[in-house]
Amino acid sequence: MTQTAPPAAGIRIKRLGIGIVIFLAVYSGIWFLAAHQIETRLASFLTSRSGSATARCDGLTVRGFPFRIGLFCDSVKVDDTQLGASGSAGALRSAAQVYWPGHAVIEVDGPAELRFSPGIATSMDWQALRASIQATLSGLSRTSIVSERLTGTLVPTLGEDVLGFATSHTELHLRQNAADLDAAVSITGLDLKPGNGASLLPLMNAAIDLTVKDRATVLDRGGLSRHALRNSAGEVRNLTLDLGNGIVTTANGPFTIDDQGLISGAFKVTMQDVQAWRTALATAFPESENMLDNAANMLTALAAGGNDTTVTLNVRDGTAFLAFIPIGVLPQL
Repeated sequence: MTQTAPPAAGIRIKRLGIGIVIFLAVYSGIWFLAAHQIETRLASFLTSRSGSATARCDGLTVRGFPFRIGLFCDSVKVDDTQLGASGSAGALRSAAQVYWPGHAVIEVDGPAELRFSPGIATSMDWQALRASIQATLSGLSRTSIVSERLTGTLVPTLGEDVLGFATSHTELHLRQNAADLDAAVSITGLDLKPGNGASLLPLMNAAIDLTVKDRATVLDRGGLSRHALRNSAGEVRNLTLDLGNGIVTTANGPFTIDDQGLISGAFKVTMQDVQAWRTALATAFPESENMLDNAANMLTALAAGGNDTTVTLNVRDGTAFLAFIPIGVLPQL
Protein backbone atom coordinates (compact mmCIF):
# COMPACT_ATOMS: atom_id res chain seq x y z
CA MET A 1 0.00 0.00 0.00
CA THR A 2 1.52 3.34 -1.05
CA GLN A 3 1.72 6.30 1.39
CA THR A 4 0.27 9.56 0.07
CA ALA A 5 2.23 12.79 0.54
CA PRO A 6 0.64 15.43 2.82
CA PRO A 7 -1.03 18.30 1.01
CA ALA A 8 1.14 21.34 0.21
CA ALA A 9 -1.13 23.61 2.26
CA GLY A 10 -0.56 21.46 5.35
CA ILE A 11 3.22 21.70 4.91
CA ARG A 12 3.06 25.48 4.62
CA ILE A 13 0.96 25.76 7.78
CA LYS A 14 3.37 23.50 9.66
CA ARG A 15 6.34 25.58 8.52
CA LEU A 16 4.53 28.78 9.43
CA GLY A 17 3.83 27.42 12.91
CA ILE A 18 7.46 26.44 13.39
CA GLY A 19 8.57 29.87 12.16
CA ILE A 20 6.26 31.62 14.63
CA VAL A 21 7.55 29.51 17.50
CA ILE A 22 11.17 30.26 16.53
CA PHE A 23 10.40 34.00 16.17
CA LEU A 24 8.71 34.12 19.59
CA ALA A 25 11.60 32.28 21.19
CA VAL A 26 14.18 34.60 19.60
CA TYR A 27 12.11 37.72 20.42
CA SER A 28 11.68 36.62 24.04
CA GLY A 29 15.38 35.93 24.36
CA ILE A 30 16.28 39.33 22.92
CA TRP A 31 13.76 41.12 25.20
CA PHE A 32 15.01 39.49 28.38
CA LEU A 33 18.64 39.95 27.35
CA ALA A 34 17.98 43.66 26.68
CA ALA A 35 16.13 44.00 30.00
CA HIS A 36 19.02 42.36 31.84
CA GLN A 37 21.55 44.63 30.13
CA ILE A 38 19.51 47.74 30.90
CA GLU A 39 19.08 46.71 34.52
CA THR A 40 22.74 45.88 35.16
CA ARG A 41 24.25 48.75 33.18
CA LEU A 42 21.85 51.32 34.58
CA ALA A 43 22.51 50.13 38.11
CA SER A 44 26.25 50.47 37.47
CA PHE A 45 25.81 53.90 35.90
CA LEU A 46 23.70 55.19 38.79
CA THR A 47 26.23 54.08 41.39
CA SER A 48 29.16 55.68 39.53
CA ARG A 49 30.02 59.24 40.52
CA SER A 50 31.46 60.65 37.32
CA GLY A 51 30.22 64.16 36.57
CA SER A 52 28.19 66.52 38.71
CA ALA A 53 24.95 64.52 38.81
CA THR A 54 24.22 61.30 40.70
CA ALA A 55 21.02 59.34 41.04
CA ARG A 56 19.68 56.39 42.98
CA CYS A 57 16.86 54.03 42.06
CA ASP A 58 16.02 51.69 44.94
CA GLY A 59 14.56 48.32 43.95
CA LEU A 60 15.49 48.76 40.29
CA THR A 61 13.74 46.34 37.93
CA VAL A 62 12.90 46.27 34.21
CA ARG A 63 9.42 45.03 33.24
CA GLY A 64 6.86 45.15 30.46
CA PHE A 65 7.26 41.92 28.49
CA PRO A 66 6.21 41.29 25.78
CA PHE A 67 5.33 44.56 24.04
CA ARG A 68 6.71 47.20 26.41
CA ILE A 69 9.89 47.83 28.29
CA GLY A 70 10.03 50.03 31.35
CA LEU A 71 12.04 50.96 34.41
CA PHE A 72 10.54 50.55 37.89
CA CYS A 73 11.94 51.93 41.15
CA ASP A 74 10.65 51.75 44.72
CA SER A 75 12.01 55.28 45.33
CA VAL A 76 14.28 57.75 43.54
CA LYS A 77 16.90 60.27 44.63
CA VAL A 78 18.93 62.73 42.54
CA ASP A 79 21.74 65.15 43.34
CA ASP A 80 23.44 67.66 41.02
CA THR A 81 26.32 69.72 42.38
CA GLN A 82 26.50 71.83 39.21
CA LEU A 83 22.86 72.92 39.54
CA GLY A 84 23.08 73.01 43.33
CA ALA A 85 19.97 70.85 43.49
CA SER A 86 18.85 67.61 45.08
CA GLY A 87 15.56 65.77 45.29
CA SER A 88 13.78 62.61 46.32
CA ALA A 89 10.41 61.05 45.52
CA GLY A 90 8.45 57.83 45.88
CA ALA A 91 8.01 54.96 43.44
CA LEU A 92 8.69 55.48 39.73
CA ARG A 93 7.13 53.53 36.87
CA SER A 94 7.96 53.97 33.19
CA ALA A 95 6.91 52.29 29.97
CA ALA A 96 7.96 52.53 26.33
CA GLN A 97 6.82 50.51 23.33
CA VAL A 98 9.56 48.17 22.14
CA TYR A 99 9.24 49.56 18.62
CA TRP A 100 9.60 53.17 19.88
CA PRO A 101 11.92 53.13 22.91
CA GLY A 102 12.62 56.85 22.61
CA HIS A 103 9.05 57.72 23.65
CA ALA A 104 8.34 56.88 27.28
CA VAL A 105 5.54 57.55 29.73
CA ILE A 106 6.55 57.95 33.39
CA GLU A 107 4.54 58.01 36.63
CA VAL A 108 5.99 59.10 39.98
CA ASP A 109 4.45 58.73 43.44
CA GLY A 110 4.74 61.37 46.13
CA PRO A 111 5.71 62.77 48.46
CA ALA A 112 8.77 64.56 47.09
CA GLU A 113 11.34 66.99 48.44
CA LEU A 114 13.45 69.38 46.35
CA ARG A 115 16.29 71.60 47.50
CA PHE A 116 18.10 74.29 45.56
CA SER A 117 21.10 76.38 46.57
CA PRO A 118 21.03 78.82 48.34
CA GLY A 119 18.52 77.51 50.88
CA ILE A 120 15.45 77.12 48.65
CA ALA A 121 13.42 74.06 49.66
CA THR A 122 10.04 72.65 48.73
CA SER A 123 8.03 69.59 49.69
CA MET A 124 5.19 68.30 47.53
CA ASP A 125 2.59 65.59 47.24
CA TRP A 126 0.01 64.88 44.56
CA GLN A 127 -2.85 62.67 43.49
CA ALA A 128 -1.15 61.85 40.18
CA LEU A 129 2.04 62.96 38.42
CA ARG A 130 2.77 61.79 34.87
CA ALA A 131 5.40 62.70 32.32
CA SER A 132 5.79 61.98 28.63
CA ILE A 133 9.24 62.26 27.04
CA GLN A 134 10.56 61.93 23.53
CA ALA A 135 14.30 61.35 23.46
CA THR A 136 17.03 61.19 20.83
CA LEU A 137 20.66 60.13 21.16
CA SER A 138 21.58 63.71 22.12
CA GLY A 139 18.87 64.19 24.77
CA LEU A 140 15.21 65.18 24.94
CA SER A 141 13.36 66.61 21.96
CA ARG A 142 10.20 67.33 23.96
CA THR A 143 8.65 66.58 27.32
CA SER A 144 5.35 67.14 29.09
CA ILE A 145 4.58 66.89 32.81
CA VAL A 146 1.01 66.83 34.16
CA SER A 147 -0.06 66.79 37.81
CA GLU A 148 -3.42 66.43 39.54
CA ARG A 149 -4.17 67.80 43.04
CA LEU A 150 -0.65 69.05 43.72
CA THR A 151 0.00 70.44 47.21
CA GLY A 152 3.14 71.55 48.99
CA THR A 153 5.18 74.16 50.82
CA LEU A 154 7.99 76.41 49.64
CA VAL A 155 10.76 78.07 51.62
CA PRO A 156 12.10 80.78 49.24
CA THR A 157 15.40 81.20 51.13
CA LEU A 158 16.72 80.43 54.58
CA GLY A 159 14.97 82.47 57.25
CA GLU A 160 11.97 83.44 55.09
CA ASP A 161 8.38 82.45 55.84
CA VAL A 162 6.97 79.23 54.48
CA LEU A 163 4.54 79.60 51.56
CA GLY A 164 1.91 76.92 51.09
CA PHE A 165 0.52 76.17 47.63
CA ALA A 166 -2.03 73.91 46.00
CA THR A 167 -3.28 73.41 42.44
CA SER A 168 -6.06 71.29 41.03
CA HIS A 169 -4.27 70.73 37.69
CA THR A 170 -0.89 71.77 36.27
CA GLU A 171 0.88 71.21 32.97
CA LEU A 172 4.43 71.90 31.77
CA HIS A 173 5.43 71.44 28.12
CA LEU A 174 8.94 71.89 26.68
CA ARG A 175 10.09 71.22 23.13
CA GLN A 176 12.96 71.88 20.77
CA ASN A 177 11.81 74.08 17.88
CA ALA A 178 14.78 74.09 15.53
CA ALA A 179 17.40 76.06 17.53
CA ASP A 180 14.82 77.58 19.90
CA LEU A 181 13.19 76.35 23.10
CA ASP A 182 9.40 76.54 23.38
CA ALA A 183 7.83 76.41 26.83
CA ALA A 184 4.24 76.47 28.04
CA VAL A 185 2.89 76.24 31.58
CA SER A 186 -0.73 76.22 32.74
CA ILE A 187 -1.98 76.15 36.33
CA THR A 188 -5.61 75.65 37.32
CA GLY A 189 -6.93 76.49 40.78
CA LEU A 190 -3.74 77.94 42.27
CA ASP A 191 -4.08 78.64 46.00
CA LEU A 192 -1.30 80.43 47.89
CA LYS A 193 -1.16 80.58 51.69
CA PRO A 194 1.53 81.99 54.00
CA GLY A 195 2.33 79.29 56.54
CA ASN A 196 -0.99 78.03 57.89
CA GLY A 197 -2.76 81.34 57.25
CA ALA A 198 -5.62 82.28 54.95
CA SER A 199 -5.37 82.30 51.17
CA LEU A 200 -3.53 85.32 49.80
CA LEU A 201 -5.70 85.61 46.69
CA PRO A 202 -8.83 84.05 45.23
CA LEU A 203 -8.17 80.78 43.40
CA MET A 204 -6.16 81.73 40.33
CA ASN A 205 -5.77 80.25 36.86
CA ALA A 206 -2.46 81.13 35.22
CA ALA A 207 -0.77 80.32 31.92
CA ILE A 208 2.35 81.36 30.04
CA ASP A 209 3.53 80.50 26.52
CA LEU A 210 7.00 81.66 25.46
CA THR A 211 10.02 81.01 23.27
CA VAL A 212 13.69 81.41 24.18
CA LYS A 213 15.86 81.80 21.09
CA ASP A 214 18.87 79.53 20.55
CA ARG A 215 18.26 77.54 23.74
CA ALA A 216 17.03 74.23 22.34
CA THR A 217 20.25 72.72 23.71
CA VAL A 218 18.84 73.08 27.25
CA LEU A 219 17.02 69.78 26.58
CA ASP A 220 20.16 68.05 25.28
CA ARG A 221 22.09 65.70 27.52
CA GLY A 222 24.19 67.89 29.81
CA GLY A 223 22.63 71.07 28.41
CA LEU A 224 20.75 72.04 31.56
CA SER A 225 22.84 74.22 33.83
CA ARG A 226 22.14 76.62 36.65
CA HIS A 227 22.39 79.70 34.40
CA ALA A 228 21.36 78.12 31.09
CA LEU A 229 19.08 81.04 30.11
CA ARG A 230 21.57 83.85 30.67
CA ASN A 231 22.67 85.93 27.63
CA SER A 232 19.50 84.95 25.78
CA ALA A 233 16.48 86.61 24.21
CA GLY A 234 12.93 85.53 23.52
CA GLU A 235 9.27 86.42 23.41
CA VAL A 236 6.32 85.92 25.72
CA ARG A 237 3.45 85.14 23.36
CA ASN A 238 0.88 85.10 26.12
CA LEU A 239 0.81 85.44 29.89
CA THR A 240 -2.60 85.22 31.57
CA LEU A 241 -3.58 85.67 35.23
CA ASP A 242 -7.25 85.05 35.97
CA LEU A 243 -8.85 85.51 39.42
CA GLY A 244 -12.34 84.80 38.14
CA ASN A 245 -15.33 87.15 37.92
CA GLY A 246 -13.72 88.99 35.01
CA ILE A 247 -10.55 89.90 36.96
CA VAL A 248 -8.06 89.06 34.21
CA THR A 249 -4.63 90.37 33.19
CA THR A 250 -2.80 89.38 30.01
CA ALA A 251 0.65 90.33 28.75
CA ASN A 252 2.95 89.69 25.79
CA GLY A 253 6.17 91.04 24.39
CA PRO A 254 9.91 90.49 23.79
CA PHE A 255 12.51 90.09 26.52
CA THR A 256 16.25 89.64 27.06
CA ILE A 257 18.23 88.07 29.89
CA ASP A 258 21.71 89.47 30.54
CA ASP A 259 24.82 87.74 31.86
CA GLN A 260 23.69 88.38 35.45
CA GLY A 261 20.29 86.76 34.90
CA LEU A 262 18.43 90.11 34.95
CA ILE A 263 15.38 90.40 32.71
CA SER A 264 14.65 93.39 30.46
CA GLY A 265 11.77 93.86 28.07
CA ALA A 266 8.69 95.77 27.00
CA PHE A 267 5.36 94.05 27.58
CA LYS A 268 1.90 95.03 26.42
CA VAL A 269 -0.32 94.49 29.47
CA THR A 270 -4.12 94.45 29.37
CA MET A 271 -5.82 94.58 32.77
CA GLN A 272 -9.54 94.04 33.26
CA ASP A 273 -11.14 95.46 36.43
CA VAL A 274 -8.24 97.50 37.78
CA GLN A 275 -9.95 98.26 41.08
CA ALA A 276 -10.67 94.60 41.79
CA TRP A 277 -6.98 93.79 41.18
CA ARG A 278 -6.00 96.63 43.51
CA THR A 279 -8.31 95.31 46.26
CA ALA A 280 -7.11 91.71 45.90
CA LEU A 281 -3.41 92.62 45.94
CA ALA A 282 -3.79 95.10 48.81
CA THR A 283 -5.48 92.38 50.88
CA ALA A 284 -2.66 89.96 50.13
CA PHE A 285 0.17 92.49 50.60
CA PRO A 286 -1.05 95.25 52.95
CA GLU A 287 2.48 96.64 53.34
CA SER A 288 2.35 97.64 49.64
CA GLU A 289 -1.06 99.34 49.78
CA ASN A 290 0.25 102.87 49.05
CA MET A 291 2.19 101.70 46.01
CA LEU A 292 -0.84 99.74 44.78
CA ASP A 293 -3.05 102.81 45.22
CA ASN A 294 -0.64 104.91 43.14
CA ALA A 295 -0.45 102.25 40.43
CA ALA A 296 -4.24 101.82 40.32
CA ASN A 297 -4.78 105.58 40.09
CA MET A 298 -2.28 105.83 37.24
CA LEU A 299 -3.89 102.94 35.36
CA THR A 300 -7.33 104.48 35.81
CA ALA A 301 -6.03 107.80 34.50
CA LEU A 302 -4.46 106.09 31.46
CA ALA A 303 -7.83 104.45 30.82
CA ALA A 304 -9.52 107.88 30.89
CA GLY A 305 -11.34 106.99 34.08
CA GLY A 306 -12.29 103.49 32.96
CA ASN A 307 -11.71 100.27 34.86
CA ASP A 308 -10.06 98.35 32.01
CA THR A 309 -6.76 99.45 30.52
CA THR A 310 -3.88 98.50 28.22
CA VAL A 311 -0.41 99.81 29.03
CA THR A 312 3.24 99.09 28.27
CA LEU A 313 5.16 97.63 31.19
CA ASN A 314 8.88 98.27 30.85
CA VAL A 315 11.35 96.02 32.64
CA ARG A 316 14.93 97.25 32.93
CA ASP A 317 17.59 95.08 34.55
CA GLY A 318 15.03 93.15 36.57
CA THR A 319 12.98 96.15 37.77
CA ALA A 320 9.45 96.63 36.38
CA PHE A 321 8.29 100.21 35.69
CA LEU A 322 4.83 101.56 35.03
CA ALA A 323 5.67 104.82 33.29
CA PHE A 324 8.49 106.07 35.56
CA ILE A 325 7.26 104.38 38.76
CA PRO A 326 9.02 101.15 39.82
CA ILE A 327 6.40 98.59 40.85
CA GLY A 328 8.37 95.41 41.43
CA VAL A 329 11.60 93.46 41.09
CA LEU A 330 11.87 90.21 39.13
CA PRO A 331 14.13 87.40 40.41
CA GLN A 332 17.46 86.66 38.76
CA LEU A 333 17.54 83.63 36.49
